[in-house]
Amino acid sequence: MRFTTLVPLFLAVPATVFACEGDCIVAITNAILGNYSRPLENVMKSMAAQISNIIPSHPDEQTTMTYLQPIISAYQKEAYQGMETAIFPNFFHGKCLDAQGIEPDGCPNPDCPIVCGTPGSMVHYYSKLRFIAFNETYHHLERLCTPGTDTYKRVEQAVVGAAGHDERRRSSSRIYSRALSNAVNVAHSNKGSGSSTAPGSGSGSGSGHDSALGSRPKDHKTSTPEISTPKMLVPIFLKRADDVKSGLKSIMQQCHGLLEEACGGDGVQETNGLPECSWEGAMKEYILSFP
Repeated sequence: MRFTTLVPLFLAVPATVFACEGDCIVAITNAILGNYSRPLENVMKSMAAQISNIIPSHPDEQTTMTYLQPIISAYQKEAYQGMETAIFPNFFHGKCLDAQGIEPDGCPNPDCPIVCGTPGSMVHYYSKLRFIAFNETYHHLERLCTPGTDTYKRVEQAVVGAAGHDERRRSSSRIYSRALSNAVNVAHSNKGSGSSTAPGSGSGSGSGHDSALGSRPKDHKTSTPEISTPKMLVPIFLKRADDVKSGLKSIMQQCHGLLEEACGGDGVQETNGLPECSWEGAMKEYILSFP
């Protein structure tokens, strides 16, 4: 299940611009989001496999991924705005203008005292751009997987519901089997003791009447199977629901850590490479296709 459609890195050269603005901002932001679709897909698949293990029926990946859909949908809805803001203007500021709107001497160029939003500047500071993209994705995913958020609650409801359905179905099957076994045993017991004699056929009308009404001496087992187990299932279900919630919380806490693993680094050091989430050569070429 993809988060976004992978955006081609090599598109037609856009209209001439003097800084990364408008179409340039949109295109580069979408290219980064598209590149991250594969690592995020791997994260979701890893989480889905773990969630399957805490549900009795161990649903397949396609089914388990539906339980994670609230996270996937929220990310797809929110990711663009968060990523664009993190890059433009939080670090790259478009044209190289100072607070007074004046372009400092020697700008724009990669070593301009003001970080410009030109394609050349973005390539020059690519290690920073790579870090910004990873950091934004990392913290966005972390927020969506945090207990108490709407996305977390919806995932939890789906997972607990699936686990509870499986457990109730299995328990009901066990209860039915025990009830049937008890009924057979009682029938055999009644047959052996003659308690199934028709009313009035006993030695006295009073005893026969009592037999018909189901009246028995206190030490005689009733013919109605005792099925008290369902009353005991409620606390069992609650306990198992708590176990599922605890297991899910542990899994969800790994979501951003799984992204680190998928990217091959922790993102803390801006120059650590993030080898699986760098795309440096292709991205630099694409960025420089904007004048």
